[in-house]
Amino acid sequence: MKKHFTLFSASLFLVLTISAQCAFVGATSAIGNSNVVTLTKPTAVVQNDLMIAAIHMGWCNGSVITAPVGWTLLASTINTGSGCGSGNTTPQLVTFYKIAGPSEPVTHIFTGNASQYLVGCIVAYSGVNTANPIDVFSSYGAQDACANIVANGVFTSSPNKRLVGIFFCSVNNSLNNIVPPNSMTERVDVGTTGNHPWGNENLEIADELQAPPGPTGNKVAALSGCSSTGWVTGAQLIALNCGSTTAMEEISPLAGFSVYPNPTTGIVEVAGTDGIQLPVRLELIDLFGRTILQEHFEGEKARLDLSALPRGVYLLRIIAGEKMNMLKVILD
Repeated sequence: MKKHFTLFSASLFLVLTISAQCAFVGATSAIGNSNVVTLTKPTAVVQNDLMIAAIHMGWCNGSVITAPVGWTLLASTINTGSGCGSGNTTPQLVTFYKIAGPSEPVTHIFTGNASQYLVGCIVAYSGVNTANPIDVFSSYGAQDACANIVANGVFTSSPNKRLVGIFFCSVNNSLNNIVPPNSMTERVDVGTTGNHPWGNENLEIADELQAPPGPTGNKVAALSGCSSTGWVTGAQLIALNCGSTTAMEEISPLAGFSVYPNPTTGIVEVAGTDGIQLPVRLELIDLFGRTILQEHFEGEKARLDLSALPRGVYLLRIIAGEKMNMLKVILD
């Protein structure tokens, strides 16, 4: 937490900047034809949301994908497992990203240059760093078991990253349900049926929050019911850079309070360290500026139970009369 104190006309302003958590907004998916897939913008997307588009092409005659204006290529995954062989040079999964503008088109058309059946999706997140939305990503296509689709882990550079896993499998049967990793929440599961000329294409997107920085570990998904090898599979793992939440409050500073333990697993005590026994109001605020808990106390300390809240970073506003303080609380 950064604090900056500046004096304006005898008033004191407290500016706090802390890492925010990217939030899922919505997702859409579609099945295309031999060289075009049309994806619809998720209805809840607003300006400055991040959209990620993923396009999966069947089997080994991959395709160069042309995106609409405004989309930036993120990664291409080329399968070099036994399904396509180590000499394959054409992609089976291509991802793009875009920061939503003030007037975003409803549909986005992605076009290939090879005769391949396409499946695709758009997944959207709010709270991203619009100047630098992607922290790090991995791409792993040297695999052939759709019962064990691996997205290689990455090393995140700072706290509160949103991990987005994208998994694909082309298989010559009617299976079309990829099960996400246990730790991740499924956002998209789309697949073709009917054994098109190159089998069926399956695409999965799932995500999770990684609070501490550092290694994520591999993320493993599976095509339900698939036990054999020799298929065309692969995955990407993307860590999103979340933006920052900045709050500015005009205050008369209030000192003499502590919060313990911090970080906490649920129970915290707020105490007046200088023997303060004023009527005090406590307000717990999440990183979207929402007041999610209020409490009053008049003695030396108050006890707050945060165990039912999602893990993350919160602001605790302490108010006594016309004086106020803000403290960061970390819920592990």
